Amino acid sequence: MAEIIDQIVKISIQDAISSVETVDVNTVAIVGKVGATTTTPTAFTPSTDPMKALTAKAVAEAYGADSEIYAMASAFFAQDSQPSELICIPLANDGAFSTAIGKAKTAAESFAFYHIIAATDDAAVTATEINGTNKWQEWLAEAHKVLHLQVYNGGSQSAAITAANTFADALDSASANRCAIYLHKENRTGGSKEFLPVGIVAGRCASDSARGTFAHKKCRGVTFDSYSATDYAALQAKGVNVYTKVAGEARLFMGTTQNKETFIDNIVKDDWIRFNVQSRIYQLLGEANDGNGVTYDDAGIAAVAAAVLNVLTVAQDTDHQYVMVDSATVDYKPYSYLAKNYAEDVRKRNLPLINGRYARMNAIHTVVQVSLLVTL
Repeated sequence: MAEIIDQIVKISIQDAISSVETVDVNTVAIVGKVGATTTTPTAFTPSTDPMKALTAKAVAEAYGADSEIYAMASAFFAQDSQPSELICIPLANDGAFSTAIGKAKTAAESFAFYHIIAATDDAAVTATEINGTNKWQEWLAEAHKVLHLQVYNGGSQSAAITAANTFADALDSASANRCAIYLHKENRTGGSKEFLPVGIVAGRCASDSARGTFAHKKCRGVTFDSYSATDYAALQAKGVNVYTKVAGEARLFMGTTQNKETFIDNIVKDDWIRFNVQSRIYQLLGEANDGNGVTYDDAGIAAVAAAVLNVLTVAQDTDHQYVMVDSATVDYKPYSYLAKNYAEDVRKRNLPLINGRYARMNAIHTVVQVSLLVTL
């Protein structure tokens, strides 16, 4: 009987496993030029195809050991710790920085990454680069990503400082809170190249780029730059990040974006919360009530609010510390209120008025006043 019915009606039972994914804020992509000569793997076209790299050697084989992108990858994998994989987005050997945004957009269609690291072509920042970076800001805001941009390949430091300040002013006028500028000399004695944001971002992502701050961080393989007190103060006022030695130790100061008052970790914390709230609610919409959907009643509305509060609760635990303890609240209205005041939304099955609030857990960057009383 059983064998016959199995031939007539075949039933397949599988466990349902949620496939809802959350964007990882600790993923990294680098954008750099390929070398003059490259070794081309099968079905791979250097200068046009991005790749996921697990080692610096793989980047050298793909884009050339003389390439800028290999130097960036080497800096990434040379850190004490870093994410296990790196997305590489190649530019043509003679390509301009202004072409990088198109390459990054294309790569984002196939690869998952949050932090993007690039370098400008020259110390003297051109109008094309400024316009291109402002276009970056528009895309970064839409795609919820962060750009870390190094300026100053070589030449005089004074010219580079002037260029960086000009660049910073242009980005600040565009409220570029998703663009972080790093002033650092790329070309070093002996032909070596250094990429400050690569080392900093690799280290932060290995730890957790949303937790704590980018300020006061150290990295391997990066030479500190010396600044006068006047130049340092001017760069900090512009929101330009620098790596310099203070009290005998080199660190990054101060982890800001080009919105001046916005720190990089502010953006990352908010994005982590955004991504996780979205995925939790999306999962709930598909799986709640035994897969039948979230009921549009007080219980269903409360379930959506609880999903938001759950994310904020995780964000304030000791493993994350993105949100200050006891600062998170979620408010919502009962079905009767929505039916009376938001009838059109209810008719269209839209749920309005879920309002979450939280205070970011920030980090202290400077101590501006310490009073010491000496008693005799």
